[in-house]
Amino acid sequence: MGAWAEQMLEQLSPQELVGQLVLSGVGERRDEILRLAEEGKVGALIFYGKDMPNPQSAAQLANEFQRRSEIPLLIAADFEAGTGFIMPGGTKLPSNMAIGATGSAELAQKCGEVTAKEAKAVGVNWIFAPVVDVNINPENPIINIRSFGSDPDEVARLAVAWISGCQGNGCLATAKHFPGHGDTSEDSHRVMPVVPHDLERMWRVELKPFQAAINAGVASIMTAHIHFPAIDPTPGLPATLSRKILTDLLRNQMGFRGLIVTDAMAMHAIKHNFPMDEAVVMAVNAGADVIIADDAPSTYEALLQALQDGKLSMERVREAARRILEAKEWCGLNQQKFVEEERVAEIVGCAEHQEIAKLVAENSVTVLRDEGTLPLRSEVKLFAVVAESVRWTGEKPSDELASVLREIFPNAIVHLVSREPTPDEVSATVKRLNESRSDAALLCFFPRAEAYRPESAHAGGGILALAEQLANKLPLTVASFGSPYPLAKFPFAKALLCTYSDCPASLSAGVRVLAGKLEAKGRLPVTLVN
Repeated sequence: MGAWAEQMLEQLSPQELVGQLVLSGVGERRDEILRLAEEGKVGALIFYGKDMPNPQSAAQLANEFQRRSEIPLLIAADFEAGTGFIMPGGTKLPSNMAIGATGSAELAQKCGEVTAKEAKAVGVNWIFAPVVDVNINPENPIINIRSFGSDPDEVARLAVAWISGCQGNGCLATAKHFPGHGDTSEDSHRVMPVVPHDLERMWRVELKPFQAAINAGVASIMTAHIHFPAIDPTPGLPATLSRKILTDLLRNQMGFRGLIVTDAMAMHAIKHNFPMDEAVVMAVNAGADVIIADDAPSTYEALLQALQDGKLSMERVREAARRILEAKEWCGLNQQKFVEEERVAEIVGCAEHQEIAKLVAENSVTVLRDEGTLPLRSEVKLFAVVAESVRWTGEKPSDELASVLREIFPNAIVHLVSREPTPDEVSATVKRLNESRSDAALLCFFPRAEAYRPESAHAGGGILALAEQLANKLPLTVASFGSPYPLAKFPFAKALLCTYSDCPASLSAGVRVLAGKLEAKGRLPVTLVN
């Protein structure tokens, strides 16, 4: 343990030690959270997209909080696919599954590196990535393309490379969601999923990438709000609240010495099944060091009350606070907790980082089927249908894709439809197709994992109905600029293509592969089922 962390541990009051365990969002309660930071009642923050309308404002917010807090703060963000994943102006990297399709540990490391450099530039020192869940289940509505793939060894290899790139550039990485969210067909934001497998299978699949990450020195691990009866049979108890999972398995058996952080306690798997004041105390007693609070003031009060009532030991609080302070020292926050706001623009979204996004995109595009229809030549009269999509950051990749299609296929008719086309839209689209005298049809859509919206990862009935109508008229190519799994639903398509991502680099690479201007080098990193 470093000298600074040791010194802080001894000089902080019990109240301040409890405060170190609380991680809060900011949002509209900024002034209230600033006060909590000033009073030592939060030890860490998470910045969400709404807190970061641009990189400059993120850096200013981070500096403002660090100024007001006597004890430096860990500041986290869900930068799973680069900072641009949730922060406009940051580099948007292709998804983990796109990295999986490249099979390149070097590119995985570069993605970790780019993410850490940009995060650090805006004051974020703790990245809630990589997702190391092994996405075995094609019906998984929430992990999906956030995973590197369905092969545990490949997931482990690429995750270790990503962690190396991230932590080699001064940011804490987080392997999530322990002990594995990849084989669920439900979203833990909405319900509490159950993983029914025996322990032998879990060591072989789910736990393998976590063990690899631990062996590689990952700084933190995030828990899953999922019930694993083979490890802890207590009815309805999620991993986040289980001592058998967090302490006996993760700490004692797997040898993890870093920070254990809960997933957001506001998720329904916790919030709808446990009184929150009890749940936060259960999580710390189970072995969690940091609570992503639903409500920071009440979480702080619940933990402090539990300490005073003897329901939480001082030893457990000190153990958690020690790890948090060590992480802060590892980040160098004891020496420099502020960021240089004037340097943000030269680092975040820079050309060098965009080049990494382009490399991953170009090496990940996968052609899953081609019955002689690809490439689509630029002189072909193409009827291209694009389903509407909006990113977390507000831009419409559907509009961006339409522009790329018009540029590369100058004779194309590009027709936009809603995300889930209605019967009237399907009829109108087919009418326009009939009038167009086109030679080939292309359908592009953007299925992805989206919290609280399990249908977003699938091909809906409207898309399928439209695709069938198009295929009845012309040779049809279907392109997913997101999840590969829905492509199994298009047996009638002559060609299938997947980019695993809707970032600008993936849109461009996907269209260039369709046009024969770029070779499809990606390999499908998961198994599809009809």
